[in-house]
Amino acid sequence: MSARDVVVIGVGQLRSNRYKDPAGAREPLDLVLEAARTAARDAGLTEAALAQLDAIGVVQVVSWAYDDVAGSVARGLGATHAKTFESGVGGHQPVAVLGDLAARIADGGAELALLCGGEAQSSLELLGAHQDPAAAAGWSHAPGGPVPFSRETGGTDAMWELGLVAPIRVYPLWENRLRYDLHQSFAESQSASAALYAGFSQVAADNPAAWNPQPVTAEEVAEVGPRNRMVCFPYPLLMNALNRVDQAAAVLLGSAEAADRLGLPAEGRVHVHATALDADCEDVLERASYSRAPGGERALDSALSLAEVSAAELDVVDLYSCFPVVPKLGRLHLNLDEELPLTATGGLTSFGGPHNDYSSHALVAVVHRLREGGGTGLVYAQGEYLTQHGATVLGTTPRPYAGTEATKEQHGPVPVDPTYTGPLTIETFTVEYDRGGAPARGFVLGRTPRGARTGLRVSSSDRATLEALVDSEAEAIGRTGRAVLDGDRRLFTLG
Repeated sequence: MSARDVVVIGVGQLRSNRYKDPAGAREPLDLVLEAARTAARDAGLTEAALAQLDAIGVVQVVSWAYDDVAGSVARGLGATHAKTFESGVGGHQPVAVLGDLAARIADGGAELALLCGGEAQSSLELLGAHQDPAAAAGWSHAPGGPVPFSRETGGTDAMWELGLVAPIRVYPLWENRLRYDLHQSFAESQSASAALYAGFSQVAADNPAAWNPQPVTAEEVAEVGPRNRMVCFPYPLLMNALNRVDQAAAVLLGSAEAADRLGLPAEGRVHVHATALDADCEDVLERASYSRAPGGERALDSALSLAEVSAAELDVVDLYSCFPVVPKLGRLHLNLDEELPLTATGGLTSFGGPHNDYSSHALVAVVHRLREGGGTGLVYAQGEYLTQHGATVLGTTPRPYAGTEATKEQHGPVPVDPTYTGPLTIETFTVEYDRGGAPARGFVLGRTPRGARTGLRVSSSDRATLEALVDSEAEAIGRTGRAVLDGDRRLFTLG
């Protein structure tokens, strides 16, 4: 790679149809094109300048299916000669796409490039097009309808068998174990999560693209009630990401030479210093720890190392926040000052979580903050179940793009015994609640006397075990119960 500066020259984002008017429902492609044109205007360019794009990377659109969404974006912008691609699935993809485009610019393969993405999940459901794509009249129907996903997208066979295939069920495993390993009480841990998300809501209130710009207090985030029901212990609704949104974002990139030729002022540029990608074991049951994400730690460390900057030197950060445990883990690993806000965007609950594309909005927000105050910024994105990780460092100090480092999990998986019965010590757990506010089913990961791990469900009829797991005055982790057979099912019980 030649030593070339890669600069962000324009950013754009939008929120659409917030108040859910069927007449205002617009498909994701329309939103993405508007965001791209907004980014051009932000750069000081005419919309016609987008025809000069050499490369376009689109973060995978989930809410509506397209035969070739990246090609459609290129045609909509008049960039018919641009090389185009759409990312895979995962919240880390905005950073992955950024790294791909930055590398093309740095090695001379492109001069101008566009990162973009958008979703219309709220309008899709408003129109009823989730069940009947034809209800979205006027939208593209090639093929149209929600994007289908394979079984493998949700998890491994072992995870499917246990039922640990939804983010609402998996992330609480980390939150509960982290609380235990930090020697916190339930009240202390929940208070920290509530304060964190209340602060995020204050940031979202100042973001014009935020889906929920009304701030909430820590008390409102923590208090469980009809408007903030418990979803999976310990997370009530206001600690869960919100994907029913219509939002889009775009980041316009170029070489420093291209920016010079276009006559763009230096003060409007933010330099992409480095990106890093990493991954942890796909199977949640085999993870080495439920209070760490080693792949995320490596991605953060690699990005900072490539950019030759320390965490203490960061002025702006946005740590992915689908659930509170993710920014908590990032702060702990980086040892960030408690006074440094962990979001520049507003978080996936208050700002909104447009499927894979939240961190495109984080890039927009960090660029705005760096333009205002200068310095160095970090965006950390992650996907699946704390599985895929991406980090990027940006700054106002000119320097050549240091490249993208991509590595994989280096540690062997924990042995799993899928048939074990007998005494079992709880390693971590969660309990899912029904909409009436009652514990409905549980999930326990535990260790056998020989040190193997096994995963079990807790029956809805075992009220004593469910109630014991969610007792806020008595920590369940570390207790010993039993893995038992109930017909052809293995269940966990404290009875």
